[in-house]
Amino acid sequence: MVDWEKEVERLQRARKRALGMGGQRRIDRQHNLGKLTVRERIDRLLDPGSLIEYGMLATFFGLSPEAEKFAAADGVVTGFGKVNGRPVCVIAEDFTVQGGSLGNSHFAKKMRILRRVAKDKVPIIMLLDGSGARAEQETVEGPPIAPHHAQLAALSGLVPLISCAMGPCFGDSSLLGQIGEFIIVVKESGQFGIAGPPIVKTATSEEISKEDLAGSKIHCYETGVADNEALSEDHALDIIKEYLSYFPTNCWEEPPYYPTNDPVDRMDEELLDIVPEDYHAPYDVKRVISCVVDDGYFFERKPFYGTNVVTALARMDGHVVGIVANQPLVLAGAVDYKAAVKARQFVEICNSFHIPLVFLADCPGVMPGRIAEQEATLRAGLAIAHASAFIRVPLLTIVLRKAFGFGGTSMGFIGQDQILTAAWPSAQFSSLPSAGSAAVARKSEVDSEEDPEKARKELEEQFEEMEGPYMAAGSYRIDEILDPRETRPIIIRHLEIARARRKETLGPAMKHGIMP
Repeated sequence: MVDWEKEVERLQRARKRALGMGGQRRIDRQHNLGKLTVRERIDRLLDPGSLIEYGMLATFFGLSPEAEKFAAADGVVTGFGKVNGRPVCVIAEDFTVQGGSLGNSHFAKKMRILRRVAKDKVPIIMLLDGSGARAEQETVEGPPIAPHHAQLAALSGLVPLISCAMGPCFGDSSLLGQIGEFIIVVKESGQFGIAGPPIVKTATSEEISKEDLAGSKIHCYETGVADNEALSEDHALDIIKEYLSYFPTNCWEEPPYYPTNDPVDRMDEELLDIVPEDYHAPYDVKRVISCVVDDGYFFERKPFYGTNVVTALARMDGHVVGIVANQPLVLAGAVDYKAAVKARQFVEICNSFHIPLVFLADCPGVMPGRIAEQEATLRAGLAIAHASAFIRVPLLTIVLRKAFGFGGTSMGFIGQDQILTAAWPSAQFSSLPSAGSAAVARKSEVDSEEDPEKARKELEEQFEEMEGPYMAAGSYRIDEILDPRETRPIIIRHLEIARARRKETLGPAMKHGIMP
């Protein structure tokens, strides 16, 4: 007969050892660096007692745990749990065990959990803190293999994919993290990079710190490789929870509804004081967003990158909406490379998860010039148009002030079967701003006048009159001119009518064609 008391005691010892991670010395070092351990992170992320772990006893090749071979959970905790009562998958690397590096059992655990998610369709949260492939297990026969990248990529658009650099992530951890559609970097302690400073020095002779090489100030502000910067690990975990609250569990479900006490017919008087009388004066479009969404609150994606466009998740009458808005405080709201990439990514995410899109347009066009051409702004801007071809969610466009040229077209896909295209009385439309139109269309006529400058100004006034919203409404190029205070109730009522179409479109978004 099996001695169950002995066997259970053995199992408890094995579990206790695995829960000890890399040992007290390495745990203390993690804490001294201001970082949580992998299991502390999971405890703070998931609902209490909800973790169902896969592979806790995995180690080097599954060998018996000899001292020199033992690697607790082989440096990664994988499993399922709940966040605010909803199921999620967690992949969390443990820097205290082999630097969170990718060993054979570590790799097998990631593949196992990803294959399970492919069938069960729950969001994936990756808490990354790894140093890439484990050298002693990679210097063997043949080239390296990485099917887990393809396995994760195949889930894009089917379930929410979230990654967070909790520590230095180079090599495989960094590559895996970039497949996420929402990427967070913890300030000062987190990095996403191709290779760390030692390899950079060997390859290029450059000496640089991890933070200056691949930290949040690089990727959240300059490159856009990451979306949101977290000020601490706890802040990062709070961001993850909030982001998830706007998304369905998968693309076969609707976004979650949260009741609100904010009246549908609320008409905010502040909206009459935001757009300046001076046509060229800037204003903060975030004030407009706050006035029209539930309780004045919205969650901004990429708040520090491409700041001439605002991309945000919010709720209106308790239902999730995605908002894309030009920001006149930066480059007058013109579309440049960064803004175009930011807007295109956001549109694709919302389209994948049945989140209606509201465009608040105030765009003088696409940013011209040598830098714009070098950055391939033309191609990036066209990528927005490409994304528009596959939109299946309700789409509304409200022109607040300017909608000029291709930049104005791309900010709301005017003509792309919106459920509403409307304008405030302050709106102006043209293929070029009035000054540019006058200079181009009547150049020879203006130059031949006795007072060319006076003639140019008179011509500009004529063009400005034609650019206003009333001619657009008269020719039925727009559906309606709105009193700014009507913006919230009008949007909500149109979305309510369009909501029935969700039942016809639940499931994966169509993806084909070659992105410009």
